[in-house]
Amino acid sequence: MNILKKNSSRVCFGAGLLKSLYLLSLFFLLFQQAQAQTDTSKVFSYYDFYDLVVKNHPVLRQANTLPNQAKAELLMAKGGFDPKLDVNFDRKYFENKAYFNFWDNQLKIPVYWGGMDIKAGFERNVGDVLGTDIRTPIDGLSYVGVNIPVLQRFVIDERRATLQNARIFQNIAEAERVKMVNKLILSAAKEYWSWYFAYRNYLLIKEFQDFAAQRFQLVIKRVTQGDLPAVDTADAQVTLLDRRVLFEQATVELQNARLLLSNYLWDEKGNPLELPENALPQASPAERIDGTKLNQLLEMARQRHPEIQKLDFKNQQLRIDERLGKEMLKPRFDVGISSLNYMHRYITGLEMPKTGTFPPFYKLNVDFSMPLLFRKERGKLETIRIKQLQNNLELQQVRREINNDVVAAYNDVINLEKQIINQQLAVERQTQVLRADEQRFSIGETQLFQVNLRETKLNELKVKLESMKSKYEKAKATLLFAAGTSEW
Repeated sequence: MNILKKNSSRVCFGAGLLKSLYLLSLFFLLFQQAQAQTDTSKVFSYYDFYDLVVKNHPVLRQANTLPNQAKAELLMAKGGFDPKLDVNFDRKYFENKAYFNFWDNQLKIPVYWGGMDIKAGFERNVGDVLGTDIRTPIDGLSYVGVNIPVLQRFVIDERRATLQNARIFQNIAEAERVKMVNKLILSAAKEYWSWYFAYRNYLLIKEFQDFAAQRFQLVIKRVTQGDLPAVDTADAQVTLLDRRVLFEQATVELQNARLLLSNYLWDEKGNPLELPENALPQASPAERIDGTKLNQLLEMARQRHPEIQKLDFKNQQLRIDERLGKEMLKPRFDVGISSLNYMHRYITGLEMPKTGTFPPFYKLNVDFSMPLLFRKERGKLETIRIKQLQNNLELQQVRREINNDVVAAYNDVINLEKQIINQQLAVERQTQVLRADEQRFSIGETQLFQVNLRETKLNELKVKLESMKSKYEKAKATLLFAAGTSEW
């Protein structure tokens, strides 16, 4: 009877000691978590990370050069309509004889509408061997004229087609820039939430190891008091060593996640930055995606997705090329007329201008040419139309794929939301089961192996829950990328 009372008192004492130590350790861990949550100065939020990436990352700077490149292409295309000044001088003098002196100065001004060119110039052709057809007065001859394409190149020509395509290329470059930005933000978001999971996993494994260390010390005391068999010491030590290995692995994974995240951190001068040691990821956002968001994203993808925009703009360029190809099926018929006069004399006041409805001296030239079969022009036009067909078919396929990608990504997000709710409930239930087993173990009604098994299962559920939260944020980033954007 005395022995039973003695053992009963030991069991009660051990149970009370275990419960006190457990509550003390639990309070200490909760206090540490509360301190970490209230210390907001160390939190490196995703929005701060996003803002830093879109401002300073080299890939974003590279993407921002695409519009500048398009502007340069547009400037080159506008160069086809730049006024041009030509000065030509040619002289031959041999054996004390001035054979000829050719001097021609011309200012040529292209006009956008009608494809014509306005020209003005001054020429002086003198010499002992020149014929009267090219000889000018001794003081030269000025002229003003215009070249007009009557048939071919009147509606559109190569210069106007190049300029129009260059303007559309600016939109293509902007779509390509958006595509590069979206791709970078998707990659950066995945690395941020991988860092989040690595950090949360580190905390859970550390807590897991601390509980094992506390239980190991408690088991040693209870074995010393005779409340537990000596084999429980070995069991508790094996559990501690196993969790210590997991903790070391989690530490390495957190370090690697920090390094990978640092790849996206740059300052304004283009110097790489390192993630501070005391930086903490933000908690997983609580907001969820409602059902109306899918229709908004689908409409956004149809209107603003860079891949669709690029194909639409390419189709516009092909229509311009088609117009030019049709224009080349016309015969070429150009008319040029120049008024020949002594304009330089009028300017200097040597002679008064003559009046009349038509210039007294002029030069007229007509240029007509036409290929008899137009095989080159017809082949080029047919090639353009085939490209249009290919582009339209590709556009149909891309639209369908993008629509399905958005729906698939949305389904993943909704599915992960449901999984997170179920997983949170599983963690709550497993916590209750563990607490019950710990109380039973404290009074000797169950074995240490059972408690360790319950605790291991609880830790696995918690790690899986954090993994789901990380996957959920990655799925939202993937959903945005599928819709052709990088932010809500």
